[in-house]
Amino acid sequence: MNRGVTQSAPCRRLSVGNTYNLRDIGDYQVADGARTGWGRLFRSDAAWFTSGAELADLSLRTVIDLRDDAEAAALPTGLDAFVPNVLRRPLDPRPLMSTVSANSPDPLGELYTALIHERGAELATIVADLARPGALPALVHCAAGKDRTGVVIALVLSAIGVPDDVVTTDYALTADYLTAEFFAALPTESGAADPADEAFRGARPESMAAMLRVLSAEYGSARGFLTGYGLPNEAIDHLHSALTH
Repeated sequence: MNRGVTQSAPCRRLSVGNTYNLRDIGDYQVADGARTGWGRLFRSDAAWFTSGAELADLSLRTVIDLRDDAEAAALPTGLDAFVPNVLRRPLDPRPLMSTVSANSPDPLGELYTALIHERGAELATIVADLARPGALPALVHCAAGKDRTGVVIALVLSAIGVPDDVVTTDYALTADYLTAEFFAALPTESGAADPADEAFRGARPESMAAMLRVLSAEYGSARGFLTGYGLPNEAIDHLHSALTH
């Protein structure tokens, strides 16, 4: 197990609603010695919630839905009825599939790098949403909680100083929860990165590590990437304070 990652922590994966991949990103170490707090930021696949009681323990103030309108219509979550601020921030990866090499040994790594290169402004807006005073506790989700959500959560964790090996291990936990049955049940409009293709179903730490290397090489860091797209350093500092203890 990588340092700073507690896979067996009782609060890591949550059984709320009809979710496969709802997780709390609490208790991860940060470079300055702090740790992320439990109950402040969650990541998930899309699921239907039928009552506020299901969500009461999460105390959500913000939901960021990374799906487009067609995806949301195909699989509504019901979260609008129970959470004060539900934001649609579409990050459809399908138009970027043409950038992935046909024989790539790491197609997901290439896809995540393409998201960084082609969706920088959108990603900075999403992190800005999370950095707003009073935005937390928040949930970030897409269809599977793996690709788009994985990139967003990796950016957040890396920007506040969580080491790369912890970020990649958090991402890779997804592979434990998304079964073949999950992918088979996804609607055609899901927007998940070609779920019929086995190469896009996994969640290997190497794929997220490839994206983090690009951030470091081309922008200096995740913080440098986000500030380059207009997010103030002060907003990232606030997010660090809001997420850690």
